[in-house]
Amino acid sequence: MKKESKAFGIITRNLFDLEPYYTFLKNAAENGHIVDHLIIAYEGEINQSVLAKLQAKCQITLIKRGDSPILNSFLFELGLTKEEVYSILGTPFNKKYKMIAYGTSRNYVLIAALMLGINYLMFFDTDVYPKILSQFHNGKFDFINIDFVGSHLKYLKEKDVCLTTSDYTGYYIIPQINFPNFKKLLYGVQKEGMFDAVSTNNIPVSKKNHSQNIVETLKALGGNMALDLSRIDILPPFFSTALVLDDECFLGRGEDTLFGPEVHGAGRCMNIDLFVFHNCFGDFPKKPVITIQKNLDRFFYACMGWVIRNPFLNWIREKYSITFEDFDKEKRYEALLIGSKAAAEYFNDNRFLKLPRAYKSSYEKLGDDIKHYEELMLVWKKLRQLINKE
Repeated sequence: MKKESKAFGIITRNLFDLEPYYTFLKNAAENGHIVDHLIIAYEGEINQSVLAKLQAKCQITLIKRGDSPILNSFLFELGLTKEEVYSILGTPFNKKYKMIAYGTSRNYVLIAALMLGINYLMFFDTDVYPKILSQFHNGKFDFINIDFVGSHLKYLKEKDVCLTTSDYTGYYIIPQINFPNFKKLLYGVQKEGMFDAVSTNNIPVSKKNHSQNIVETLKALGGNMALDLSRIDILPPFFSTALVLDDECFLGRGEDTLFGPEVHGAGRCMNIDLFVFHNCFGDFPKKPVITIQKNLDRFFYACMGWVIRNPFLNWIREKYSITFEDFDKEKRYEALLIGSKAAAEYFNDNRFLKLPRAYKSSYEKLGDDIKHYEELMLVWKKLRQLINKE
C-alpha cells in the first residue's frame, strides 16, 4: 500500500452541494494533510458543477451503489466468485424499493478504498462538520476549530489501534418529546436509557475541550470514524439488516454499532474524544420540534431502525459475551405494544402501530440474518487472504 495514503469516505443519495465535502477538504489542507481521494458512494444524480469544484481540491472517486462495474471487476480479479461479490455488494431491495442496507453502502466505500490502495480511510456523514460546538446559551453559540484528520491519525497510528471514532456535539437525533407511555415506547425499542435526556432536555450537546478522555470503546459511529486499512486482517465488513413490511422496505440502523464487537479483542477501537458537530436537522441553531413532519418522520424511522436492528445486535453481543442491559424479549414486546399505540394516538400517526409487528418479524428472521452475516464473514475471510497475497 502507498504509505500515508488517505481518503475521505462518504455516502449520499445525490451529489448536489459542496458541503460538507469542501469544508472537510479545507480543514485537512489548513492542517497540512494531503487527502488523496474523496470516495463518494451515491445512488442518484451528480451535479457536474459541484463535482468540478471538488475535483479542483482532490481526486474524486464516484461509486454508484448497486451498479459499480469497477468494484465488481476488482473483486473478480482478486479471485471472488459472482456469488461472493454479491454477498458484499448485493442490493436485493434496490430495484423494487430503492433501498440499500446501511452496511452494504459502507462496504461500497470500503471496497473502493481497498481497490485504490488507501491506507487510512476516514468516514464522515453529509450532516457532520469538522468543528466542535463549544457553547450554546440563549441562542448564542460558538465552535472550536479542530484538526479532524490529524486527530484521528494521532491515535490510529498507536500500537494495535485499527479504528478511531467519537460521538457528536449538536442536537440529539430525536427532538424533545414526552407523552403518556413514552418510556414504554423507548423500552420497547431498547433505548430507555435516553428517556430523561429526550423528555426534558432541549439544549444541544456542547464541549469546551476535546482529545482529553481517550478510551477504548465498543461503540463505533460511522459519521466520525477512521480505519487503518493495513489492518484488513482484523477489520470486518459492515453489516446491517432490513425488513419488508406492508410492501415497504425499512432499514435497520446500526451498521457502525455492529462493527465494534467484531473489532473488539482483535484490535483496539479508540474513542478519541472528538465530538464533531452534527447538524442532524439541517437548520441549526433552530430548536428542533417533533411536530414538524420531517422531524416526526425521522423519529419514526429511527424507532423502526432500532426495532429491526436489535435482534441481531443482542445476538452479536451475546456471541462476544458483551455485557448489556437486562433483556426480556416478551416484556419489551408488551411495552412496545403500549408505547406504539400511545405514540400513534399522540402524533395521530398510525405508522407507529407497525412497530410491534416489525419487532416480531425481526426476531422471526433473525436466523436468516445470522446466516447472511456468517456467509459474509466467510467471504470476507477469503477477501483478506487474497489481498494479503497481493
